Amino acid sequence: MKLRPLALLAAVAVLTLSIAPHGATAQAKKRVGVAFYSQTIPLYVEMRSGMEAEAAKRGIDLEFQYSGPDAQQQSNQIANFVTKKVDLILCSPFDQNALLNAYKAARAAGIPVISVANSLASTTDEDAYVGSDWSKFGTLEMAAVAKAIGGKGTIGIIEGPPAISFVHGWDTGVMAVLAKNPGITVAAKLNGGLTIEAGLNEASNILTAHPDVKAIVAVSDELAEGTAQALKERSIGPGKVFVAGWDGYPQVVDMIKNGGGIDYTISNRGYTWGVLAIDTAADWLAGKKPKAHTVENPTVEVTRQNAAKLSAAEIR
Repeated sequence: MKLRPLALLAAVAVLTLSIAPHGATAQAKKRVGVAFYSQTIPLYVEMRSGMEAEAAKRGIDLEFQYSGPDAQQQSNQIANFVTKKVDLILCSPFDQNALLNAYKAARAAGIPVISVANSLASTTDEDAYVGSDWSKFGTLEMAAVAKAIGGKGTIGIIEGPPAISFVHGWDTGVMAVLAKNPGITVAAKLNGGLTIEAGLNEASNILTAHPDVKAIVAVSDELAEGTAQALKERSIGPGKVFVAGWDGYPQVVDMIKNGGGIDYTISNRGYTWGVLAIDTAADWLAGKKPKAHTVENPTVEVTRQNAAKLSAAEIR
């Protein structure tokens, strides 16, 4: 029996499909490695939630690795992602200089590396950066403090590890505002870990040595929370010392709203930031690169005046 040409083509197509490997017609999911240094800092917890939700929508498989405050460990994790041949790496570098070689090795292997939250000191060695110019947050926070204390008085500053890019950038913004406010004296400028305990310890040191401070300016909400605890332990009521932080965690927004010892913060909107990071990665893998090197994440200032008016979605 002879088959007609159309029937013959149909038979060949059916045979081809029947012997093709299972799932060969489905497009393989893209794999993205995420190298973070903390799984306890609330910002990174919120960011991961946003990443996972958006990755599920975009058909991307994520693998998270956490190094802790260890730049060598984070470099090793990036090397592992290269070995696994992931399609793209998202990294929040703990050290803005020490991760340079790891980034270069990944990019040499044809794997793009996009920084998130923190960037390299040498931005030409990262493919893109999802975050902000951190100096503007130091500028905003310090300007709010200067206004609150009338541009004069003694203050204390609590920073984090200086090797992290956001700490360095924030400090630049703070010092720029102080240069324009000669009536403000910095009584103490201390570096600590980015934890509530560190904030409690450093604020206690400041208050012991300089009980007349009008404000304590912190580089993170954890440090601000610790500062609020230190003030409470000394029976210093809300409003006596202006306390400013940065991150906008829900519990801190509640403290601002309810007179809990913190007066100001800037919400980084971690969940939304995580969504933006995945959108940037997915677009990159689809051949659509961002128009500028920095993809700005949305933020919002939270004060005693607007805290009660902000919805959960506006700070998420």
